[in-house]
Amino acid sequence: MAVREKLLLDLFTEIAVVEHLVRNHLGTIEVTGLTAGQFGALNYFVRNNREQERKSVLAWVFQVSIPDIETHLSALEEHGYIGRIGEGDDQIIGITAAGRSAHADSVRAMAPEIEPLMSEFADEDLEKTVAVLQEIRRIFDNLPERAAASA
Repeated sequence: MAVREKLLLDLFTEIAVVEHLVRNHLGTIEVTGLTAGQFGALNYFVRNNREQERKSVLAWVFQVSIPDIETHLSALEEHGYIGRIGEGDDQIIGITAAGRSAHADSVRAMAPEIEPLMSEFADEDLEKTVAVLQEIRRIFDNLPERAAASA
């Protein structure tokens, strides 16, 4: 195996393993009763500073089918965390004040579990890592098949 191939394999293996370990660890923490998918949907609105988004865009962002995103959205709606305008795939989904509060409560509940694990890392190292990972994500978000799927 070439050095570059091994480096890329190691990178994506580590990303996958870290994601798996974090998800399993956080799955043992009682946050606000949100599943990972429900938290992810609320997190999308909060981290992107969005009030509303089309349901079809949310499905595209999370790379799931409309019925799969609908499962998460229905549960969020039951709790009053999102609202809806319109019908169908282009229905507008909006985060509510209760949804923003549930997101903030979840983050506060997770922080005591995550902070000690990450305390060995300097903020500047974490900032560089986040920047590189965001750029990797942007590349994958803009793959031709992703662009075709959103058209």
